[in-house]
Amino acid sequence: MSTTGSILSIARSAIGAQQLALQTISQNIANAETEGYSRQRAELVARTPQRLTAGNVGTGVDVRGVVRMREELLDSAYRRDVAGREQSSVRQDIMASIEEILGEPSSTGLANTLDEFWNSWSDLSNNPSSAAAQSVVRQRGTQVAHTLNDYSTRIADVANRTRASIASTVDEVNALARRFADLNRQITTAEVGGIQAPDLRDARDRISDQLSQLVGARVDTQKNGTVAVYVGTTMLVDAANARPLELRGGTNPSVGFVGDPDPVHGIGGSVGAMLRVVDVDVPAVVARLDDFARGVVNGVNEYHASGWTAAGDALGGGNWIAANGPTGSRVNFFDPAFTTAATMRLSAAVTADAAVIAAGDVQNAPGNNTVALALGGLRDDAGMAALQARMGAAFATQIGFTTGVSFGDHYTQTASDLGVSVADAHDQFAIYDTLAKQSDNRRAAVNGVSLDEELTLLMRHQQAYAAATKLVSVADEMAQSILAMI
Repeated sequence: MSTTGSILSIARSAIGAQQLALQTISQNIANAETEGYSRQRAELVARTPQRLTAGNVGTGVDVRGVVRMREELLDSAYRRDVAGREQSSVRQDIMASIEEILGEPSSTGLANTLDEFWNSWSDLSNNPSSAAAQSVVRQRGTQVAHTLNDYSTRIADVANRTRASIASTVDEVNALARRFADLNRQITTAEVGGIQAPDLRDARDRISDQLSQLVGARVDTQKNGTVAVYVGTTMLVDAANARPLELRGGTNPSVGFVGDPDPVHGIGGSVGAMLRVVDVDVPAVVARLDDFARGVVNGVNEYHASGWTAAGDALGGGNWIAANGPTGSRVNFFDPAFTTAATMRLSAAVTADAAVIAAGDVQNAPGNNTVALALGGLRDDAGMAALQARMGAAFATQIGFTTGVSFGDHYTQTASDLGVSVADAHDQFAIYDTLAKQSDNRRAAVNGVSLDEELTLLMRHQQAYAAATKLVSVADEMAQSILAMI
């Protein structure tokens, strides 16, 4: 039967439960602005009732445990979106730095430098025997070569810095993976009795968020209750074991697990963006600049080697082919051995003496300007068409441009493609940034601390605690009455 002792027992359980609930609410309020903190709740459950003749009578309340409010699906959505945001953000920043190197449109960019180069040939055609005009042509040619050299060097610097960033980020990922595995072990130990360890789980989730940003990691709960981390389709962390990653160098760097010869596929986040830049984006830009350099070197040399000047006559006298008649001095304007953006340079003959720069293709005809006119005409499609007709099949291998595409068109398209890549990365960032913010808001609605809600709960549990203490007073008064009767 029910006794005063039973009432006191129920009151005691209520006081203890409400105290724990109030302590949990205090923890939430204290950590309302703590990054990565998940609000916690004390789970109160009714004790097993006592069966009496009159019926089942309650025996009080128990605290099942303190649990955190967290939703795995919302976490997964946020991590997917934030990985996309980081990937597009990093790619946007790096590609924008390459775009700044080209700096188009600009009075100092390659497009303007190239125009000045063609103009200098047109000026030479107006005064074929002018030493000053020859000197300007050499200067403009040097500027074209130096501009391409500078572009190549600076783009290579961007690629090297990006590789260094990949290496440092991989080290950071390895450190986080080890910490994640250690937390898996601690959580497994702490939750042996079925009681959740909210603070340890929060620490593990913060690392999960970081790994998703760095490598697009995916987190998956295993059957044994531990959490595994995947990079692409490969497991990075399994229970208390973490597999170290390494950066593999070479022309196209990759990231793989130590001891595994195969690279990891499907890496996202900032590392995925950096790998794409150094493996795809930078080589594409460099290849376009190299194509341009090769075309300019071979195209200009095609005309210039057939030209004659007073200095060139003497310099190229040994190249005379009597059977073919006058064949030009065979002096190359650019060095034909260096046809990349990084190595392009003037020939040794032109560097040593601007007087060997040819304006015409007729020996001992100082007024002839055929070569200079042809070279000045390379600024447009008609000039390129004439060059293609002159070179025949060799045009495809030595120049390689599509019919109707001038040198200016080719470079403009290179700058335009780079701009499109930057714009695309910017658009992707804007999309994923919006998605990530939305996902974070949905997640915060579940695990975030609302001070208004906590204060409301605080008052409810405070009133419950006060009622429980009142119950003790009532039971005491009942006991005193019984004792007085005896």
